[in-house]
Amino acid sequence: MHTNSEVKKKSQVFKQRILKASLWSTGSHVLNQAIRLGSNLIMTRLLVPEYFGLMAIANVFIYGLQMMSDMGLRQSLIQSKRFDEEFINTIWTMQVIRGCTIWLMSLLVSLALYSLDVFDFWPKESVYQDPLLPFIVALIGISALISGFESTKLAISSRELSLAKNVVIGLISQVCGITVMICWALLDKSVWPMVAAALVSSLVTTTLSHTMFSGVRNKFHWDKAAFEQIIHFGKWIFVSSILGFLLLSSDRLILGVLVDARLLGLYAIAFFIVGALKDLISNVIHNVGFPALSEAYRDKPESLREVYYRLRLPFDTVSILGTGFLFATGEIIVKLLYDDRYATAGWIIQILSVGLFQLRYNLAGECFMAMGKPRVLTILILFDIVLLYTLAYLGFHSHGFKGFVWAVTMTSNAMIPLVLWYKYKYNLLDWKRELMVLPLLPVGYGAGLLVKQFVTLILS
Repeated sequence: MHTNSEVKKKSQVFKQRILKASLWSTGSHVLNQAIRLGSNLIMTRLLVPEYFGLMAIANVFIYGLQMMSDMGLRQSLIQSKRFDEEFINTIWTMQVIRGCTIWLMSLLVSLALYSLDVFDFWPKESVYQDPLLPFIVALIGISALISGFESTKLAISSRELSLAKNVVIGLISQVCGITVMICWALLDKSVWPMVAAALVSSLVTTTLSHTMFSGVRNKFHWDKAAFEQIIHFGKWIFVSSILGFLLLSSDRLILGVLVDARLLGLYAIAFFIVGALKDLISNVIHNVGFPALSEAYRDKPESLREVYYRLRLPFDTVSILGTGFLFATGEIIVKLLYDDRYATAGWIIQILSVGLFQLRYNLAGECFMAMGKPRVLTILILFDIVLLYTLAYLGFHSHGFKGFVWAVTMTSNAMIPLVLWYKYKYNLLDWKRELMVLPLLPVGYGAGLLVKQFVTLILS
């Protein structure tokens, strides 16, 4: 038996590991977003909005193929009590097979896009009608093939809440990709520099994942028992990933049919600005929240609710303050950062920012996963999809593009009552902690108004 002092010491070490991992993840993501913003500002001055629309659609297709082949390999490695070499290498083998499959599927998608365009299937002015799109999809698909060979040591580091090398690898690959993109774009103002950046980043990440970590390297191996365990855990992740793709990417897929490449490009710019904060929260939840909750549930299940709310407080603070702040400053941010061609993105940012309010509940999804209940996440996503497609159809046909954007952002918040019900069902709900952070919303909005007024005075 463990003495009280040993339990207390173990708890303190766990908190320190979470804090350290959170600092690494947050710091790296802030730097990552700063680099992305800088490169985005440069590229928007070199390229026309249409190219951003094309890349948005191409990336959605590749993301869709990734999600539709997701069997929760990373999650299995982090969540599972089994952790032997045979188990790890079986996961790596499955990962390589998955990468090859995604690449082959991307070639089929590009062929389908090309064929449909030949037969004039798409509406005029549709993004899908652009003759470059099939070739962009085919080339970006190679990045999935490369990523399939990534070392499992990246996921193992996440499991152990030791993210330093993961962060370094991510930043190096990002800088390499952006450097190639900008240098190429200075010589050739086309969409191909952005395609090259994706391939270079994947190649650098995969190479460094094998060279920067010590220990036994991955090799091809097949363990039937490990495979069956992974499939048993991953079957609901497979379903929820497909549904998640339909939920998270449907806005751009649908807009690709409804609007031209320019308007989709403006939407992509607004999505990028709001996504900077969204990705920060999601990144920390994914890289820190899930491993921490999994470890808490493995070692002491009764502590899960306390660990959950302790982890969620910073996410509450950032997401609620961010919602109010961006809603107040959306238009002035675009005016300050971009030229007049991108002015429309301002009001799009304001509307999309409302969707940030529910981001803090993403940690609940990771909590259900840590408990071995991925089915709950599947139900939540399915509910969101049905609502999104219904509201998006009604919104676009009644109020056009702006109605569509409002439908997208309000759908995400509609899931909150269902999340709260599941938290109550699994004894994870604390109403006091749910409500005590809500006053941060007017605080964020007020701060945004002050910043907006200050910037307006400077610009006038």
